[in-house]
Amino acid sequence: MTRFTAFTPTRQAAALSLLLALGSAATAVRAADDGTDTPAATQAADDPVTLDGVEVTGVKSLKPPAVTVGNKSGLPLERVPQSVQVLSVEDLDERGVRSIGDALRAVPSANVGNPRVARYQSFSLKIRGFLADQQRNGLRQRYFEDVDASAISNIERIEVLKGPGGVLYGQSAVGGLLNIVTKTPQAQFDASGNASFGSFDQKTLAADVTGPISREQRLYARVTGEIERSNTYTDFQKLDRENVALGLSWQPVDAVIAHLNAEWHQRNTANNPGLPVTGTLRSNGVAELRRGLFLGEPNFTTLNAYAPLVQAWVDIQLSDDWTLTPRAQYSGFNTDLQQIRVLAPQAGNPTLINRNGRNGQENDGYSVFQLDLAGRFETFGFEHRLLTGVEQNLERSLFTQFNLSNVGSIDVLNPVYTYDSVAPAGTFAFHSVQNIDTLALYFQDVLALTDQWDVTGAVRQTRILADNIFNGAADSTAQAATTFQLGSTFRFDDRWSVYAGYNTGFDLEANAGSRTPSGGVAEPEESDQAEAGVRYATDTLRASAAIFRTRRKNFVVPDAVDPNLFTQAGLVRVDGVEFEGAWQATRLIQFSGGYAYLGAKVVRGDADDSGRRLGDTPLHSGNLSVEARLPAAWFEPKFGTVSLRVTGAYVGSRNLTNTSAVELPDYGTLDLGLHWTWRELSVDLYGQNLTDNRYFTATGSSNFVYAGDPRTVFVRFGWRY
Repeated sequence: MTRFTAFTPTRQAAALSLLLALGSAATAVRAADDGTDTPAATQAADDPVTLDGVEVTGVKSLKPPAVTVGNKSGLPLERVPQSVQVLSVEDLDERGVRSIGDALRAVPSANVGNPRVARYQSFSLKIRGFLADQQRNGLRQRYFEDVDASAISNIERIEVLKGPGGVLYGQSAVGGLLNIVTKTPQAQFDASGNASFGSFDQKTLAADVTGPISREQRLYARVTGEIERSNTYTDFQKLDRENVALGLSWQPVDAVIAHLNAEWHQRNTANNPGLPVTGTLRSNGVAELRRGLFLGEPNFTTLNAYAPLVQAWVDIQLSDDWTLTPRAQYSGFNTDLQQIRVLAPQAGNPTLINRNGRNGQENDGYSVFQLDLAGRFETFGFEHRLLTGVEQNLERSLFTQFNLSNVGSIDVLNPVYTYDSVAPAGTFAFHSVQNIDTLALYFQDVLALTDQWDVTGAVRQTRILADNIFNGAADSTAQAATTFQLGSTFRFDDRWSVYAGYNTGFDLEANAGSRTPSGGVAEPEESDQAEAGVRYATDTLRASAAIFRTRRKNFVVPDAVDPNLFTQAGLVRVDGVEFEGAWQATRLIQFSGGYAYLGAKVVRGDADDSGRRLGDTPLHSGNLSVEARLPAAWFEPKFGTVSLRVTGAYVGSRNLTNTSAVELPDYGTLDLGLHWTWRELSVDLYGQNLTDNRYFTATGSSNFVYAGDPRTVFVRFGWRY
């Protein structure tokens, strides 16, 4: 495994030279493997070779990548006045990541949430104690991420923005953003594929092919895809899923580059109801429940979800300093569901669990249109980096639900399933149609007071028009939200920098449809974060530390007089500290990891939860990974490269919910990855939760939890052309 250390250029011409140099270096390395006499092949294995600003040293640089956050902010990471952590595709591969939740195990302040066998993993992912929104290439999908949390074959990197980002990204979850950057087409042909086999009869095939369609027209394409047919550790639950993606890039003239990303995700599995709190977190007085126990109805608990996504954007270089970027996106979400819910046990019989259920259909469509103008100019000798834009969102949602009236209880010690051939009876519950249109204007200015000191200011004004039809009754509401950001960064040199900032966000979903005692509709929920931090980066050591206060406010709580109405009096606060970094201790050993302290508290809420710790938020959490590459003299060049990666993660105890007295115990996991690469072939052996620790994750309900993944072992065979 040859890795590169790059000295990041500052101009486009230098960037082009860097890409050419990387290609030259790759050619030299391949020639060395084949025994060809090249300058790189004649060097000693440990001697660096410098090619046009690229130093081949056998280890990768730990400096942050020179990328912009979400293809949107126009700022390199080191100039963003907010915590950002980047998870590269190499990191995901080396850790054997199988879902977005797995990926977040490397983020100290993130809650990895429910396992991928849960209904929708995305509902449980959190950053710094609050829900995290997901985007693709800087655009919000609205439910697209719910289809398949394991659809990661088209991911190049995940940019984790910690805290609200309402100015540039609009309506978003209050905890932070997971911006998924998809793989881009390449000018040179490249193809790879892999097959995985493992525990619980796991079987997965994946492929990635890229190259030119027309070099003369500078038209390039990339196709990625994955198919899985697996069993799971849960009784009666299979996991059948497919995803495919097409990426295109076209540069008809030097000043115009057009991009297309089109994806299709589909997942068909059982609608897993989880396990009751009694028998898992609380004793039922008889026996501890198996992690694989299925308490739904095997013949009547399906979850079939599928969704398309189409994104297109064009970068139009108006001049050396100004770029115009129109963007458009359509995403969908469609599901046919049958769901059995696990409730509390019957009084006096803790092993007999009550249940109810529903079936329904949901069809959503979400369109986004943006026009951004980005550029730079000077006033009075000070440089401004300006971003201004307009965004239109059109959301169309339809949901029909039937409640199941004759779902009986189930004995967890001897489960007997009722509906083998006859479906439970359904009673019409509601038919909901929701149309939400939003129009937003945003503006950001990054003022360079000196070559080292930046000040960032941004503001966004959003207007929301919502039309709702619920069982034939229609109403319309108009709302508005203003978000802003202020921040500053100072770079002492090319290693040390500090930053401080205050940023805000808003979320409409949590309060949608809630009526206040005055008869009005609840205003959007708000969030804010004050943060200060320090960053250090060299080729062999990267570290960051941050102290922050994040608040979720203006959320609805039941009215003290009429519980069918709501008042907006809620306030939850998280005071925290977070550390993250990596260290290349020697040429062969690298350490990475982090730690987070989250002091979370419900300041104002329901009468039952005010003053309590925020549910599902551990006080302490962290991770540590050690990667060792075996000495080249032992294997290379005849037998390829071998590396070993061991990762440990810890999650502290936390309340099940804000109001529940039940506690989720702390737990730790130990993962291992053994990697062998020889020419075009590779073999990866992964072991996850090797100690088989028994742990559970919160669902937002006080009645049931999900079991975390048990010990899982799988092997992946790869090939690259």
